Formats: sequence, C-alpha cells, structure tokens
Amino acid sequence: MNPDKHKVLVVDDEPIIRRILRHRLSIEGYQCQEAGSAEEAIAKLEEYEAELVVLDIKMPGKSGVQLLPEIKEKYPDTAVIMATAITDTETAIKCMREGAYDYLVKPFNLDEVSISAQRALEKRRLILENRAYQQHLEDMVLKRTAELRQAIEKIKQASLDTIHRLSRAAEYKDEDTGTHIKRMSYYSAIIARKMGLSDRQVENILYAAPMHDVGKIGIPDHILLKPGKLDKDEWEIMKQHAAIGAEILRGSDAEFIQVAETVAMTHHEKWDGSGYPKGLKGEEIPVEGRIVAIADVFDAMTSKRPYKEPLPVEESLKIIKESSGTHFDPAVVEAFFAVKDEILATKEKYKGG
Repeated sequence: MNPDKHKVLVVDDEPIIRRILRHRLSIEGYQCQEAGSAEEAIAKLEEYEAELVVLDIKMPGKSGVQLLPEIKEKYPDTAVIMATAITDTETAIKCMREGAYDYLVKPFNLDEVSISAQRALEKRRLILENRAYQQHLEDMVLKRTAELRQAIEKIKQASLDTIHRLSRAAEYKDEDTGTHIKRMSYYSAIIARKMGLSDRQVENILYAAPMHDVGKIGIPDHILLKPGKLDKDEWEIMKQHAAIGAEILRGSDAEFIQVAETVAMTHHEKWDGSGYPKGLKGEEIPVEGRIVAIADVFDAMTSKRPYKEPLPVEESLKIIKESSGTHFDPAVVEAFFAVKDEILATKEKYKGG
C-alpha cells in the first residue's frame, strides 16, 4: 500500500507522545497533524480530511471515549485507532465495538503502530471500494430498470396500437370507427381507475375494451350497415356478435384476452336484466362488461354512424344519467360522472377520423 497521500491526525494531550507518533508516521510517508484535546481535534477535522485518527482515550475535558462517536457520526469513513494505558484495555475494546478499528497500548511499540495504521487504512480502502462497487451496481440496476421499463412501455404501446388496428377490421365500414375504439377504451380505463380497480385490472380493461365488438366480423354487411332500423330477424342476427366475439377470443392464456372475451360477451347486458345475450342482471354482469357498456354507449351516442347522426354531448349525458339502475350499474354511472371532464377531454383529443 502506498501511504504517501494518507492523512493522519494524532490526538493526545501529551506533546511528547504526539511528536513520537507523528515522527514515526511521517517517516513512513503519512501526512500528519496533531491535536492536544477533543475540541482541537474537531476543529482540525473540519479543515483537515483525515483518513485515520490515532485517539487517546484519557484526556482532560472531553475524553477519547466521548469523542469517538462524534467522529464516527460526522466522519463515518475516517478510521480510528484508540491509544490507551494497559489498565484501559477493556475500555478500548468497548470503543472497537463502537466503531474503532484497533487499540494501541502505551508505551507504544512503534512497529505495531505502523502495522495497525496500515491495516486500518487498508480496511478503510476496501470498505470504500466495496461501497463504490455497490453504488455502481445499484446505478447499473437503476439504469437497466429504466431502460427495461421504457422497452416494456414501447411494447405495450405497440401492442395497444396493434389491438386498435386489428379491432377496426370488425367495424371497418363504420365511420369514425378507429377513433371510436380508442376513445371508448380510454374511457373504460378512466372509469375503472376511478372505481378503484387495480393498475393491472385497469390495464387489462384498456387492452380488452377495443375488442368488444370483434364479433361484428361475423355479421353480414346488409345488416351491419343498414341505414334504417333493423327488423326483428335482423336484430336477432345482430345480437349474435356478442357470442361470436367471445368465441373468437376464447381459450387464450393472455389475461387481457380473457378479459376481452368477457367484455365481448357481456358489454350488451343491462343492469335490470333486459340485455343480451344471456339476460344477466346486476352484479351477475362482470364489472369489466358493466364499465365497457357505458363507455361504448356514450361514445356511440356522440359519434356519427351510417344509420344516424351524433347526439349532442349534454343530451347523451342526460340519457346516461336517466339509465342508471336500468341499463347501467349505478356505481359505474357515478364513477362516469365523477371523471366526466377527463372523459370529455379524451373525446376532444381523439375526435375525428
């Protein structure tokens, strides 16, 4: 070990001892300074970045025992060796438990002083290097974690974009279908978050909602695009899109596809049991279906379709409110109106074709 740049502070109330220690350590290349009291030692440490303190236990005023914890608190990386008379070894050992590296017994064996100083500084070096290495590892982990999160977010965005684009295939001939899918999926996520669903549930709904009408791919165009009201037989065929969509999505291991299957099957069920395809009532309807139902209906009412013009927002909101407890779950309606401004902002953001 090259001690040339190591700084040592010798703290002892006896000048002769300070001079002896300073002389020996200086010969070996250490930079040494002295302090004759605890107060002087603190003042020296404030301006002199000592790596090692040789500290006498018994001094007038504040003792070395009292000074040790102060040094370790203010300068935790400074190594401390205690100096003691033979009768003070028990106290010196106690000091080691409190952070001192070693103790030297007076009268000093200067070779032992040299060896103890070398070992104390070597231990200090290893501790600092290990700390720097640990910090480096932590920094690398943080960096890699941030990069991984960015990569995952890009994958999620790409996946969501793919879902939006593929979902458009089922409704491609509808006007405004692409932005409808985006809007209603974001509405659904906003409502789900307001209702206190977990982040994972919210994300699943965000990814599942665009696929709510995927079953329309199995509905003939003359029914799907009919400009007027469907007759009874046509309506029965149209209603099959819920079961068709669920069948298309059935059997996936992906959680959000499983949620999409549920949404496809249940987003036309109604709170009072008058919906389709199963006539489920109240909480028999999965919460994902109840949430997507209101998001889909609100956006459908306020969007242009081949068979209708959009309703004004205020009129649509009135219909939503009046449908609480019949078409829609009252708790979902409450959440919808609690985040109405965010939903309307989303509608404005994704307006148009």
